[in-house]
Amino acid sequence: MSTTKSKNSCCVVNCSNSYKNTTNIIFYRFPNCDYEKETKEKWIKAINRIIENRKHWRPSIHSDVCSAHFINEKRSLDSRSPIQKKKKTTNKLQNIARYERSINRQNQSTEFQQINNEIIPSTELELNNITINVSTQVAFEVSEESFIFHCVYEASVNLNLNFTKPKSAEKSCGVDSSNTSSCLSCFSFHGYNSIQSENVLKDIIGVIFKIFNFHLSLLPQTNRTIISIEDTLLIMLMKVKVGLTYSALGTFFSVHRTTISRVLSECLLILSHRTNNLIFWPSKTTIVDTLSKVFKKHYPHCRCIIDCTEVKVEQPPTVQQRVCMYSRYKGGYTIKVLVAITPSDMISFLSKAYGSRSNDSFITNDSGFLNKLEPRDQVLADKGFPGIKPVYLLIFMPPMLHNGRFSEEEVIKTYNVASVRIHIERLFARLKSFNGTQNNLRIYLIS
Repeated sequence: MSTTKSKNSCCVVNCSNSYKNTTNIIFYRFPNCDYEKETKEKWIKAINRIIENRKHWRPSIHSDVCSAHFINEKRSLDSRSPIQKKKKTTNKLQNIARYERSINRQNQSTEFQQINNEIIPSTELELNNITINVSTQVAFEVSEESFIFHCVYEASVNLNLNFTKPKSAEKSCGVDSSNTSSCLSCFSFHGYNSIQSENVLKDIIGVIFKIFNFHLSLLPQTNRTIISIEDTLLIMLMKVKVGLTYSALGTFFSVHRTTISRVLSECLLILSHRTNNLIFWPSKTTIVDTLSKVFKKHYPHCRCIIDCTEVKVEQPPTVQQRVCMYSRYKGGYTIKVLVAITPSDMISFLSKAYGSRSNDSFITNDSGFLNKLEPRDQVLADKGFPGIKPVYLLIFMPPMLHNGRFSEEEVIKTYNVASVRIHIERLFARLKSFNGTQNNLRIYLIS
């Protein structure tokens, strides 16, 4: 802590010492380093200067304390050495005594006790022989396996110490070489033959072996040697599920990306043709027989649930197609299709693709969906189908909001429709879980 020739006087209350009126005096600045914060607080507490609002005074960078307020009139580097409190002689003496006791204890702990070399005269003691077994470890080398140190005093006290050299042996540790090959071996991907469990297959393509084998039976056998029929179907389903590029798929199957593109197009055309009959319109009797309790309570004549969904596509080649297919809501070009499902979650109708500018009511009237319905059939839809009002059908839609709030009857009706329309929303969520549907669809794939 540096001293200063400051013109200021001492900051302690009722102390007027300065270089002008006092000789042989030194002024010390308050500690300002980070490691001296505790010492600085002790100084402030010892000065005990109170300002307005009964708060402790805080020193500035120019505040000084004269040496008259320190023990021995000199600042000590020991943080335990107290600063003298003005007008409190008792506290001063106590602080000095406490400090001296602390120094004495420290000095006493570092002193070595002197060894008493005086010879003690022998005396006869009537003591019984005491045997104590002591085990210890030593750091020096012992040539023999064991030896006995026997010490007998003239008195009747015998002390036997038995030192035993511990047996040592060299040991080594390491990794079991039998398991090293299995842990460090590198297994490459070999297509369908690399899939050994159903969980792995489901993670890659999203289906189980039963569904995979069903689609595999729809593909014709070929003499292609580059890519097997199993790998062909695996490529198509990986493209739909994971959404990998042709180059990435070519890397996995060790072929060129153009080969992947050609194989994928052929597989899609074959499967779209042979699975076309899987989407069919069931009879009304079949629908009624498979109706669940929720539908039987509120909609006993429900035939289907309808809704429209959009899929992103690439930019169309012509200006007219761009105008019809651009969607402000999606921020790109999309196509829209009408989907109808039965109350048991089976897709029963799929319309052709329309531009995103077409509204839901137009697609419903133009797609031929209404021609499949029978009189008094109940159809559940959302608020996007207000233009569908045939006389022989019962269209159930959530009510429109008027006057800022729903009535009690409208709230109940909205809840009943929403509780069963959730089935088609879950269907769309399952379809969109396939990453391939999130990428832009190629224009040539739209029929």
